[in-house]
Amino acid sequence: MVRTVEKPGGPARVETIVTPPKEGMSMAGLSVPVRLVRIGYAVLSSVFVVCVLVQVVFAGMGAFGADRSWHLTFAHFLGLLPLLMAPTAFAGRLSWGLSLLPLGLLVLIGVQYAFANAAVPAAALHPVNALLILLLSLLAARRAWSAGAGRRKG
Repeated sequence: MVRTVEKPGGPARVETIVTPPKEGMSMAGLSVPVRLVRIGYAVLSSVFVVCVLVQVVFAGMGAFGADRSWHLTFAHFLGLLPLLMAPTAFAGRLSWGLSLLPLGLLVLIGVQYAFANAAVPAAALHPVNALLILLLSLLAARRAWSAGAGRRKG
């Protein structure tokens, strides 16, 4: 910031105030490949959010009389994205919290299979777990885009 200071009866002088950037505010210290990997992680996490929403649509279609095979088949592909996200997070030097989110998603997907094949009382937790998967994936996407933009460390 630059400002001009004038004193009565004296000459005006120009002062320059330089404030260092806050820590974690810039990706200037990161190499180009690391930046690209961070953006790739953000894209993967966003695609996962969209896939979860598509899966919910397929579940709704199956609940109202359409073919359930879309929901069953698409479920097998949902686990692939977190498997790609986990090593990408480490390659992008993201924080531990953001690096472990894909592993949490994999655990919840495994629990989802268990609920789908369980008896009726436990099977009722299948949609609740789906909501947890959606919330965790939204958290991962939001934090990934923040880290990719350099607004926070990850």
